[in-house]
Amino acid sequence: MRDTIKLGVILALFCAIAGASLAVVHAITSDIIAARQEQELMSRLQELAPQAERFEKMQPEAGGTYYLGWRSDAIVGAILEGSAKGYGGDIRLLVAVDAEGKVSGIRVIEHSETIGIGARALQPEFLQQFSGHAHDEPLVAGKNVDVIAGATVSSRAVMSSITNALELYKTEVLRINTDDGWDLAKVPDGVYEGTAQGYKSEIKVKVTVAAGRITAVDVVSIADTPEVYPDAVEQVPQRIIDKQHWQVDAATGASLSSKGIMEAVRAAIPDTSLKFDQIADGSYEGVGQGLNGEIKVRVTVADGAVTEISVLSHQETEYVSDPAFEQIPPAIIDKQSVKVDSVTGATYTSQGLIEAITNALEAAPAR
Repeated sequence: MRDTIKLGVILALFCAIAGASLAVVHAITSDIIAARQEQELMSRLQELAPQAERFEKMQPEAGGTYYLGWRSDAIVGAILEGSAKGYGGDIRLLVAVDAEGKVSGIRVIEHSETIGIGARALQPEFLQQFSGHAHDEPLVAGKNVDVIAGATVSSRAVMSSITNALELYKTEVLRINTDDGWDLAKVPDGVYEGTAQGYKSEIKVKVTVAAGRITAVDVVSIADTPEVYPDAVEQVPQRIIDKQHWQVDAATGASLSSKGIMEAVRAAIPDTSLKFDQIADGSYEGVGQGLNGEIKVRVTVADGAVTEISVLSHQETEYVSDPAFEQIPPAIIDKQSVKVDSVTGATYTSQGLIEAITNALEAAPAR
């Protein structure tokens, strides 16, 4: 009897040690696997947007995941996750969209399609046909997409995955790239000059504004590649006049020259942003739209300067939005301008907070 008890205790002890060992091994290997997956993800992101210096992961409340590629303070591209049901299971892709709004590359995250059959729709030979596809152009089998015979379900699932990624681009990324500070109604009539860097040279433009509208854009000087830049000079100014905004579609094959013209036009238009020293002393309240709802603030102005910014209410997720609430107000007070950078990882909260502060000050009386 005593031997039986002794054997039972030894067995129980052995099982406990084995269980603990397995738990430790699992914890260690889980961390290793997670680190490897993160490394693989970053490698794919860098392959898809090599010009980006860093990536910001975005997970909007409405769903989906995407990554903004940043170079200095500018968004140079976006990489979006798209998924759809394939023949063997879910197909998940990373779809890169460049600064011109066109697909620039695709990488496969996950699939369960049959090797040699459905998996052919995940091969580079099939995926490369989507490169250069505009974000707002529907994918149509047999028209602008060649499906694979014998792998129709997988081919269409890839198309659906890409379409879903591009829908996320339209609803989320394009909203981020909107330049809310552009207000021609505040610009006095006149002719303004601006410069910006093109492909090989500095580009200089003259912009005519009348009655709150751009009526003419003249490219004064440009010395980019002769075979390329004429298309940009011919097309981009008219697009800016038509849209009444400096951000327009680039000329095909002349993206850098086009970008230079756009940025020169932006530089030409005088800064009509809010001037704190023109606001009367007092406390003013304003509301902006965050990720989850309204953000309400109170802004105090004294002696022509913003001295205090208080967040009165918001519905943002605390651990995500906290950096924005901690960093944006002191940045605005320090800079004495609402033109401050959004906080990485809290872009929508940052934008909503800046919007609320701007609205409060714009509604304030002048000194």
